[in-house]
Amino acid sequence: MSDGITVPPPVSLRDTLLGRLSASRLAPEAQEVLRDLVPEAPVRGEGRSRLLYLQSITAAGWRGIGPAVTLDLQPEPGLTVIAGRNGSGKSSLAEAAEMALTGSNYRWQDRTQIWKQGWRNLHDNVDPQVAVQLHADGESTSITVRRRWSGTGLDDCHIEVEGAASALHEVVDPEQISLYRPFLPYSELGATISGPLTALHDALAQLLGLELLSDTDKQARVLLKSLNDEVTAFTTLTETVVGELSNHDDPRAAEAVTALSGRRPDVDRVRLLLSGSAVADDTALARLRRLADLKGPDRVAVAAAVTRLRKAAADAEGLRYSSAEDARQLIELLEKALDRHRRHPGATECPVCGSGDRFDASWAEGARAQVERLQAEAAQAQGVQRELTAAVQAVQDTVHPVPEWLQGDEPSLAALWRDWVACRAVLEPRELADRVERAEAAIGDACRRVSEDATRRLDEQDGRWQSVVGRLTEWLRHAEAAERALPRIKQIKAARAWLRKFTDELREERLGPIADQSQTVWKLLCERSNVSLGSVGLAGTANARKVVLDVAVDAVDAPAFGVMSQGELHSLALSLFVPRATHESSPFKFLLIDDPVQSMDPEKVDGLARLLDLYARHRQVVVFTHDTRLEEAIRRLGIKATIKQVSRQANSVVRVMPVITDC
Repeated sequence: MSDGITVPPPVSLRDTLLGRLSASRLAPEAQEVLRDLVPEAPVRGEGRSRLLYLQSITAAGWRGIGPAVTLDLQPEPGLTVIAGRNGSGKSSLAEAAEMALTGSNYRWQDRTQIWKQGWRNLHDNVDPQVAVQLHADGESTSITVRRRWSGTGLDDCHIEVEGAASALHEVVDPEQISLYRPFLPYSELGATISGPLTALHDALAQLLGLELLSDTDKQARVLLKSLNDEVTAFTTLTETVVGELSNHDDPRAAEAVTALSGRRPDVDRVRLLLSGSAVADDTALARLRRLADLKGPDRVAVAAAVTRLRKAAADAEGLRYSSAEDARQLIELLEKALDRHRRHPGATECPVCGSGDRFDASWAEGARAQVERLQAEAAQAQGVQRELTAAVQAVQDTVHPVPEWLQGDEPSLAALWRDWVACRAVLEPRELADRVERAEAAIGDACRRVSEDATRRLDEQDGRWQSVVGRLTEWLRHAEAAERALPRIKQIKAARAWLRKFTDELREERLGPIADQSQTVWKLLCERSNVSLGSVGLAGTANARKVVLDVAVDAVDAPAFGVMSQGELHSLALSLFVPRATHESSPFKFLLIDDPVQSMDPEKVDGLARLLDLYARHRQVVVFTHDTRLEEAIRRLGIKATIKQVSRQANSVVRVMPVITDC
């Protein structure tokens, strides 16, 4: 037998799907829907190039083990049997390896908290630790993964990685250890066939690498539900709106009821009804709505600007004949003279009186000194003048142009507004303040009266019909969405039907080698059983998904679990475990099986020995057992194996001793 299943990893499943889709007879619209739903999922790899063997397992203060004990193993293909009576500590070693690499034990999954108690050894007070030493094929150095506990909780552990890797994710990929799980404790052996069939279904389905197809179908179901919800919402809304309009006294409401009450609602008729309503009300209602929204001048802002202007004007008036104003005017005169002197440096005569030799350099120097003396005196006057200029600008800024539409909608109001705008041309500050104040009062009152009148008339004209228009508009939106949804629902259903057929074909194609290997394992374990195992299949969806086993008793079809003995059920579990754990894409070159012999009759024990020998030719197989029949079968059949004995002494002192090497 080859080392594992020769199933090519699904490295291009998306391309395969799209290629088959293009060559199918599915309608182009349905093909397009399906293409849009296929996720851009990354291709699952074939596993790490590093192939791992177990070199040793160490535990201390863990379960039935007190002082540290190490189980040394040969990191290469071969069969090793770890024997010992119940309670000797052998299962504690097996669970230590599982815990070190996965952070959990299968026996504790889906159990109450009490099952997780007692993980600390009762006789040893040191901090518990578990470790595995791994050997990577082709590498000279080993890798040690260790978990230590210092707290009281099982999850309160510290992970250490030493050797050719520095982090746990560099050693084992959580997805791979779930997919190709190399551990089979006795609790899992029973749960494989007695636990939920959905879990077994998912484990095998994951191995086939068809997640992309199930994800695509999930997306299709979500979209289909959304579209169906849209159609259902439309149907419910139609019934509700018909009930509301049936008691309406407007004749247009009666027409809408007729349009909505047919076997297939008349969407076009509703569109025309709403369109006609909008056209009828366009000129009148649009004008009223503009007038209702009309806003006049900001009375508070205008009042504040006018108050500021009047104060600035009064301040300017008070300084008009003051020394500060005289200084300001003199500075202004001198600066103009100095400017002329700079532009005509050769001209020394006075431009006012015509006296010569007046505007020379000496005069300019004196004039500049005089300007500097006067500037401090003129600062107050200049500040008042700047404030007056700013106050005038602030008042002018409160005046806004006449809205263009107002001339046609309300000419008299537009005239008042133009009077207000004309205030901007007034230059004298006091007159500007008075004009703006009067104009604002007139235009503000007029705008308020017009807006209130338009609002009242809108309420009268809109009335109850406007609520109908809103309701029909909402209905029309849902109707259009339902119109778009119906053909897409048909397309998605066709696409899902094609996808299910494609999935079934590909699943059968990829499941075939797994089923063949399961039958091979079964035959080795149950060679003389009158129960035969045929094909292994996956069926159902959602909560109804399950593994279908083709079982016959003396060539008569029978329900698998109802006709098998406990030993046969355990053999069946092994038949389903081995193909997963030995998949060619698995990076784990070891199998660790705890207590597989229970409930097996002597012939099945012989078959188990042959099965372990077969796989040990290409993998490292480590089996823990308390049943001496497996050792006897190995000796009797001349199978090459290393057998070690585990014993437990007082205070949880565990010893591992070699019994037979290369039997």
